Amino acid sequence: MTPAADALLDALVDYAGLFPPAGLDMAPAADLYAEHRAGPDAFLLGRFIVPATHLGELAEEVHRLGGTRWPLSVLGLAPQGDGADAWLDAAQKTLQTARDAEAQHDGLLNAERFELKLPAPLARDPDTLAGLLGDLDAAYLDGASVGPRAALEVPYLDDPETVEPAAQAVSDANGRAGRPAFALKLRCGGVTPDLVPEAEALARAIHHVIRGGAAFKATAGLHHPLPNDDEAVGTRMHGFLGVFGGAALARLHGLGPDDLAEILVDADPASWSVEDGLRWRSLRMSAAEVADARQQLALSFGSCSFAEPRDDLRALGWI
Repeated sequence: MTPAADALLDALVDYAGLFPPAGLDMAPAADLYAEHRAGPDAFLLGRFIVPATHLGELAEEVHRLGGTRWPLSVLGLAPQGDGADAWLDAAQKTLQTARDAEAQHDGLLNAERFELKLPAPLARDPDTLAGLLGDLDAAYLDGASVGPRAALEVPYLDDPETVEPAAQAVSDANGRAGRPAFALKLRCGGVTPDLVPEAEALARAIHHVIRGGAAFKATAGLHHPLPNDDEAVGTRMHGFLGVFGGAALARLHGLGPDDLAEILVDADPASWSVEDGLRWRSLRMSAAEVADARQQLALSFGSCSFAEPRDDLRALGWI
């Protein structure tokens, strides 16, 4: 594997086997994650994604499988009401639930990241959101951790401009914290066509993340490296090379959303190379620049399948 491929693919795929379309029960999902962790392509594997409500069930499976500590991305509890206070209360309870589970199952669970959904009104109110994030960070997040601890999902499908104030809030909160405690989360697909953003909308969302000086993780629909037609969903899906490679190139070369959208829709494998840095057509970046982009901008994506992205990367000759 080349240095650029290594930098781009390291811990890229967070395993979401509990969620659609796979929708596995806890035991088979845990079995597959353990199998992939022990396999030759474990470098590609990131965290196990689990709802906060299922941490105890997961701990039982981790113990059954040998008791090695698992890195987790924990999905937040649903707010019990509308408004900023209800959101903050649910976020605090999520983090406390994870903290309690870590203590109860000593050595088995490591809640490295949290994934929290933002209501659209809060995402559009950067001052209020930044203040809430400051409260959350001061009370619950570990300042010694490396990288963002919480990824905030922005509902941008109807209005990509919603990402701009949310990115501003995240950047402000990180500045006050003195470290990158927060990132954004962008949904890139789903099980129905209406959940798959147009390339222009996704490009604008990523563009706002870059301009705001924030980072993002992606979720849903990115099972394959390149754009592809999904018969089960009934529409064309995005590829993770376009999302992650495109975001990295856009950040380095100052690309606008139109140029990024062109990268997102390109389904030609010949457009991409990792032989001498990462290349898309005439645009290039070094392996070190790719690694920096992965750390500072494009973090990981959740996928209910690990085998599909792995097998496609093998077919491309990248791993």
